[in-house]
Amino acid sequence: MKKLSIFIFSFFISGCTTFMNNLWEGTKTQARSLKQKGTSLIGLETESRLVSSKQEFCREEESDFIPLNIQDITTHLVDYESPQAKDTPGEEGGKIPGIEAFQMPSKMLAAIFEKIYFNTDGYLPKSKEYLHSINKAANYLKKHKTTYIFVEGHCDQRASESYNLSLGSRRANYIRNLLIKEGVNPNQIFTISYGKERLADLRNNAQGWAKNRRVTFKIYEKGTTL
Repeated sequence: MKKLSIFIFSFFISGCTTFMNNLWEGTKTQARSLKQKGTSLIGLETESRLVSSKQEFCREEESDFIPLNIQDITTHLVDYESPQAKDTPGEEGGKIPGIEAFQMPSKMLAAIFEKIYFNTDGYLPKSKEYLHSINKAANYLKKHKTTYIFVEGHCDQRASESYNLSLGSRRANYIRNLLIKEGVNPNQIFTISYGKERLADLRNNAQGWAKNRRVTFKIYEKGTTL
């Protein structure tokens, strides 16, 4: 009986020791996990997966669509250093007709007023090459003082209508501001946002979305048939 008591006591002590060791190891593991999450949140994790290569940095992730907060989109829509046009198109007695009088660029002008594309949620041109297109458009407008344009902002079909109208407005206004900084008279440039109302590509996939995130131009030139 004495030997049996000693055996049970030894087993109990051994079991408690194993349990405490497992508990301690588990606690350390959890602590390490929490520490890693904490350092990741404040940017101290050494093996960050944010960017691992130049190709990954440049790649556009279409599948993970996370809309911006609507306040982020509606603030700073217009660079207030750029003055607004004095005339309102279509205003009774005004010098500029309504948008229905503005036309798509002719074959000749299509090479000057090219479509400009954007990344998901972005309002900056997708590529630096588009800055050359903006420069060409600016040079034409500076030489043709009686030419007026509408800069049209478009989005893909994801997210809400109000969100896309705001994002389209931001895209159009950003291009307008670039043209003004190139020396174009602000009175020659108007903007409008269609949001997701006028899709260029009806496909609901990455290729379709990319074609829909764009700015297009409509042109009106007094006394000239475009």
